[in-house]
Amino acid sequence: MTRADVVAGALLTAGFCATLWEASSFQYGTQFAPGPGFAPVWLSAIGIALSLLVVGSALRAARRSGPRADGGPARLDRIGLFRVGATLVGLVVMLGIVPYLGLVPSLFAFLMFLTMVVQRLSWPLGIGASAATVLFIYLVFVRFLGVPIPSGPLGV
Repeated sequence: MTRADVVAGALLTAGFCATLWEASSFQYGTQFAPGPGFAPVWLSAIGIALSLLVVGSALRAARRSGPRADGGPARLDRIGLFRVGATLVGLVVMLGIVPYLGLVPSLFAFLMFLTMVVQRLSWPLGIGASAATVLFIYLVFVRFLGVPIPSGPLGV
């Protein structure tokens, strides 16, 4: 457990609570369809629950392990710094190529980068996880909910 886990969980909880408060002013739904407040309310509620779980597990881990022997915070090693930096660079690159390639290919490339370069997963697992994630996002948001997304030269 680090203080960062508790602080991050508390900040996320506060942010999700503020989002839930704001989303409660939107219409939740109609008799036959969800309204504009449906998704933000549920996502905020799920976010609050997950961020409270982060805080709770961090506090439980602190009680089990006790204070650190050296008294200092855990240091982020070079691999961790590489992963954080590579993820941020990959995200910026993905946002830059979305207008040219469309969301689906850009998201697939970003997820492949995360699974293959950042996390160093095997090829089959990286391709499968990336494809399944993009397919899920496409089916839910584009087909089921009708959310317009940026499309590229391939039409997706």
